[in-house]
Amino acid sequence: MTDSPRAVVIGSGIGGTAATLLLAHAGIPTTLLEKNRRIGGSCSGYDKQGFHIDLGTHMFCRGPHGPLGDVLRRVREPSRSIDFRRTRDIAELRFPERAGMRLRAHEGVVRIAVPASVARMPRFAFDIARALGMSVRDATRAARLFTHILTMGDDEIASWNGRTIEDFLAPYVDHAPTIGLFGFLLGLYFILPYWEVSAGEAIWSFQRMARDNFLSYPRGGSIAIPSTYVRLAEAHGAEVRTGVGVKRIVVRDGRTRGVELADGTFLPASIVISTSSLRTTVLHLAGPEHFPADYVDRVKRIRGSFIAVQAKIGLRKKLVDAGAIVGGVGELVDLLGVTTADLKEMFAAVQRGEVPPIVPFYCPVPTNFDPSLAPPDHQLLTVCAVAPTSDVTLRDPGPAWEEAMLRTIRRVVPRLDENVLFIDRFSVAFIEKWIGKEFGPAVSTGQTPDQVGPNRPPVYAPVRGLYFAGCNAGARGVGTELAAASAMECVDRVLVDLGRDLAPRARATPVRAAGAWIANAAARHVAWATRV
Repeated sequence: MTDSPRAVVIGSGIGGTAATLLLAHAGIPTTLLEKNRRIGGSCSGYDKQGFHIDLGTHMFCRGPHGPLGDVLRRVREPSRSIDFRRTRDIAELRFPERAGMRLRAHEGVVRIAVPASVARMPRFAFDIARALGMSVRDATRAARLFTHILTMGDDEIASWNGRTIEDFLAPYVDHAPTIGLFGFLLGLYFILPYWEVSAGEAIWSFQRMARDNFLSYPRGGSIAIPSTYVRLAEAHGAEVRTGVGVKRIVVRDGRTRGVELADGTFLPASIVISTSSLRTTVLHLAGPEHFPADYVDRVKRIRGSFIAVQAKIGLRKKLVDAGAIVGGVGELVDLLGVTTADLKEMFAAVQRGEVPPIVPFYCPVPTNFDPSLAPPDHQLLTVCAVAPTSDVTLRDPGPAWEEAMLRTIRRVVPRLDENVLFIDRFSVAFIEKWIGKEFGPAVSTGQTPDQVGPNRPPVYAPVRGLYFAGCNAGARGVGTELAAASAMECVDRVLVDLGRDLAPRARATPVRAAGAWIANAAARHVAWATRV
């Protein structure tokens, strides 16, 4: 590092904008580069017919109480700088009516509300138990499972990092629909099947979501988060450039020297933070020749999550009351009657490039949090359905995945077509190009047992001055909150490398001495890079 460090941050999603703000607040001259014309990454958006529409599909598990608010608190800004809003019902589980169902259907659809109020949770649990056909024994075992999850200590949670949700559920639940529904809902966090998700990561995330009880959405759309970070970063002197692509990260003599832009311009920097995937950063931007062979091999083996096809549906009237609707629908089965075998075939089909027999969907309704995102009395649905990343050869063409998603949402939202103003579709190819990560995974380093905790890539590279922030390295948590937590960990590492003291964190555990911090981080790095 030089005595007068300069930083470049590549990518303006949550991780990039948070890192830019934290660096600028620390007094480091920082330039944020975004290849698209709009900032925000998957939290960006656009306007159409009086609607403001997210490019991604988002809800925010902990609102201002989690990492998204912690970023603001670190720079002495009130967490209310971003106005996170809630709804009476967090979500509804929706299923087409079938013979033998124990719950009353409305317009041919069974709806189970997930309340925001803790006082209404017993009713939710009762409805779920009835819908799943649980016996008293099954319900008692499920209650014990949830109690255990909510009361586990950090050491016990860490002991489950290397095992899956499926392993964790086995001693508690043998009722197939309960396993299927619980596994499906936890899998939504990580865009992976529950038998491939780290149980420790899932439990840690679920505990904090339950503790904070603030699943929400920001006023102004998801863009409100990165745009707030950018506004504050610019107030601290950061420079933000949009429509500027990075051709390569320039490395000489084992350290970063800056970046070369797409137009050939060289931008010098002693610190470069990439928010793209490690695969894209190491193999394409910096070049594998600058890294140890074992590190490159490990990067090549990183597994990302699945991605999703998406649709943005503008409606002329309100059809959904909850903050989101969630479910999984097939021709002959849904999540109320699904077996483990059904779910495994569903994801096996996705990995084969085939539209699955059960289409899982997730559909936040941003206008139920912020009505100003649409014309008066209108509504916006942002639906997505799981899809393979672009390295999977498709047996069913891309449009077939989008059609399956739309057929599914039509089955659980009565009168949708008669109230549609527009439907904007987003393919995997578009998403991959927009976010700039090879193959387009939603989470570029998926939270599998071998990629969390000590096995997660560290936020710094063996090339001096090169760092990572976002869902690619470090930290833990869900989606955008993972990205914000990673940015904080990344900037902490930068400051330690510069020989600066870390300020005490109001919500975090006390900061360890710099020497111990570096030694532990180095041990993690060696363990990660050399692990088979």
